[in-house]
Amino acid sequence: MELRKALGIFRIEGRVSMEQLNTSFRELVKKYHPDKVREHPEWAHERMSEINAAYERLTNWIADPETEQSARFTNNSASHTHPSFDEEVLRRETPPLSSRGKDLFYPLFHTFMDGLIIYYQYGLEKANYKEEGVRRFRFREAIRHVEKALGGLDAIARQTPHAAFKASARFARLTLADMNMGSPVFPPGPPKTASMDARFRQARKDLDMVIKEIFFPEMVPQHLQGRSSALLYSSYAEFVLYLTAFTAGERQKAAILQVARYDALMDMLELRSEGIITF
Repeated sequence: MELRKALGIFRIEGRVSMEQLNTSFRELVKKYHPDKVREHPEWAHERMSEINAAYERLTNWIADPETEQSARFTNNSASHTHPSFDEEVLRRETPPLSSRGKDLFYPLFHTFMDGLIIYYQYGLEKANYKEEGVRRFRFREAIRHVEKALGGLDAIARQTPHAAFKASARFARLTLADMNMGSPVFPPGPPKTASMDARFRQARKDLDMVIKEIFFPEMVPQHLQGRSSALLYSSYAEFVLYLTAFTAGERQKAAILQVARYDALMDMLELRSEGIITF
């Protein structure tokens, strides 16, 4: 696993003590262990595998940076000079897709995009639209496309664990879970809870707007374009705040799903920025 990926999973910006790393590890396990996220067992298992891999990577890096570094450099001038922190973090390790990999990946990815564009084109992110007239049939059509793409991406990811297949399968899986979640009904609470619920729902809408602008910019009115970066990070902040406030029950489950959607989207954007995939 790349160092910058491991740092991102643990939400740390530099070397910390092993005690701090272990504390962060325990907190992540509490949030993402399959026993805590029973509604999404496949994603929870995948997330825990990533957390364990990141923990191992960071443990080696913190405990013995020189030894860990020597395993990654050939015997040249760079191997005799410990690189700066920025150089370590920015190093890319994801290989490009082969020609065969592209032939397998893009038909499935485009099937996923076909489902997603139907979902947004008919406004199906609005839960009440999913049971209205022709939109009901379009919702089922969108679901079929996403399920077909997910099945293919998962199957290939198990045989060829390239980051493009794994990240796209994760994004499709979490998108499907969000599509099926509709508008969650939370138990009543005090006024402060109602206010947090409203902000959470708005953050979810904002994340949908971000996804539309990234993948289908033509669907976003011109006067609303250009806000994706701000909405992306503000929605994430709301999700984390909500997850921190509610550590059990339906609200926690909804928050975990939205944090996971954000993480999966960021993985997709990272692969695009590296030139691994295009969309």
